[in-house]
Amino acid sequence: MALRGSVSRRYAEGVFAIAKDHSSFDRWLEDIGTIKSVFTDPTMKRFLDDPKSGQADQERVIRKLLDGKVDPLAINLAVLLIRREHTGTVEGLERELKRMVNDYRNVAEAEVTTAIDLDGEQRELVKQRLQVLTHKDIELQTRVDVSILGGFVARVGDTLIDASLKTKLARLRQDLLAHT
Repeated sequence: MALRGSVSRRYAEGVFAIAKDHSSFDRWLEDIGTIKSVFTDPTMKRFLDDPKSGQADQERVIRKLLDGKVDPLAINLAVLLIRREHTGTVEGLERELKRMVNDYRNVAEAEVTTAIDLDGEQRELVKQRLQVLTHKDIELQTRVDVSILGGFVARVGDTLIDASLKTKLARLRQDLLAHT
C-alpha cells in the first residue's frame, strides 16, 4: 500500500505542477474525478484488469469515453496510467492532488459532527472558530451523530477537537471516580 501511495503522490505532483503553471487547479480536480469515476466503474475495472483486453483496446476505449469530458492533457494522463498499469492509483492521486491544492490555497477540510443538524448561522460560527484555530480557510462538512449528546467533534486534518457532551460527561465521571 505504501508503494501505491508513493506512486499516487508522484502522479499528483506532476499534475499539480502542470495545473499550477496553467492556473487550472479546479479543472484538473474535476478531470481527475471524472477519470476516477471511469476507472472505478465495476465494468470498466474488469475490462482494465482483464489481461485479454489489450492495452491498445483499453486506450481506445478510454480516449473515446473521456473525449469532450476532460482536457486532452487529462486524457493523456489516463492513457499513461493504463500503459504503466497504474489505473488503481487514481483514487490516491485524486486525494493527494486535493491535499496539495488545499495546502497551496491555505485551505483545510473540516468534518464536524454534531448531535443535531446545524443551521446556516451555526455552520458559519463553527467555520469561523475553526479558521481562527487553524489559520486556514475551512471547507466545512457536517454530519449528525446523536450519540455525542451535544457539543461537537471536529476533525481538521490530523487534529481532533472533541467538545462533545458525551466526552465531557465521561471526563466528569472519571474525575468523580478518581476522587472517591
